[in-house]
Amino acid sequence: MPRRIPQLPSEISSDILSRLPVKCLVRFKCVSKAWRSLISHPEFAKMHLKRTKEDTNGNHYKIFLSTHPHLSVDPEAYCDPDGNLLTTALNLPVSYPAYSWIEILGSCNGLVCGLLHDNPLIYIWNPSTKESRELAMPDYSEDGFYGFGYDFKLEDYKILSGSISSSTNSTDGSMIETKVEVFTLKSNMWRTVKDLCCSVVLWGPGRLANGVLHWLVSQENGGSKKCKMVSFDLIKEKFLEMVPLRGLTDDENNGDLELEVLGDWLCLYSHYGHSSCEAWIMKEYSSEASWTRFLRFKGEPIPGGLYSFRLLWVKKNGNIVFYLDGRELVFYNPDEDTARPFIIYHDMDLFDSTVYIEGLVSPNNLNDHGLLHDI
Repeated sequence: MPRRIPQLPSEISSDILSRLPVKCLVRFKCVSKAWRSLISHPEFAKMHLKRTKEDTNGNHYKIFLSTHPHLSVDPEAYCDPDGNLLTTALNLPVSYPAYSWIEILGSCNGLVCGLLHDNPLIYIWNPSTKESRELAMPDYSEDGFYGFGYDFKLEDYKILSGSISSSTNSTDGSMIETKVEVFTLKSNMWRTVKDLCCSVVLWGPGRLANGVLHWLVSQENGGSKKCKMVSFDLIKEKFLEMVPLRGLTDDENNGDLELEVLGDWLCLYSHYGHSSCEAWIMKEYSSEASWTRFLRFKGEPIPGGLYSFRLLWVKKNGNIVFYLDGRELVFYNPDEDTARPFIIYHDMDLFDSTVYIEGLVSPNNLNDHGLLHDI
């Protein structure tokens, strides 16, 4: 009788596999039914994501471009020996026309959420595994505000869709009507969050940090413009107290202010078109004193950027990736004060972008179906 090949205990096998890149694990699903079951399991996806976030040596963060077809860029290895931008076609399954505008609502744990405005639909992609999910919108509004993130308590992903408008009985805008709907991936249902009130009008996607969505709002006060940060807690499903940005934005000449997320840190930056930029990060969440400036330049080192200027990512070597005018990426070296612009050629006029981490989280398989299987 042939001797049976000894097998490693399942917990050891899971531990070893959880340290491998997503690209390898996707291929390894074809090894056996047991390996496919393990690698597809939500608990294994959590284990792998935790390992990935703890690994500071690998290049796990990628830039997602809502081009047609959708593209991915590795910010740490972004050009070939000839100086051309290296892009990877994601070939995600889509059902919308080629020239549709996709606005990115955010990314979280390897999932990217986008809003199709032409025929209001929401898409959730995992660019690493090529999985996707299509959702119908509730009450769509071009002036609405949105968000995407993770509820740590429920271990579920949530999409927020809201609108805020002045009451028809109000002449001075003091009466504000707030409507918020939340979709959870596990329940596959939209529901209205009742008894919410927000005293300012929000617009566009919120920036996710520490389980909370954030928006910047500006208010006139005695002839000067003051900026505050409005937040929505995805776990408690309520708006938090507005946070003034004292000491950073009181100067009227600070230019355009924007919020971004760099890894796990909330980032605030101010810019005058493309001629100057100043940026801070919040290392201790919700503490006003935690804002630390990490970037400042003046002059015109970055070409282009006439209409839209966005700080997208900071590389390991300190170089900055900017997204300009919905058409190009610019890699800026603050030490040498030099920039390398790359125009993205594709079938659409404009594209949106976000940064995502490579992971195995599935938009379609979030429920825990028991223990990890032996392999």
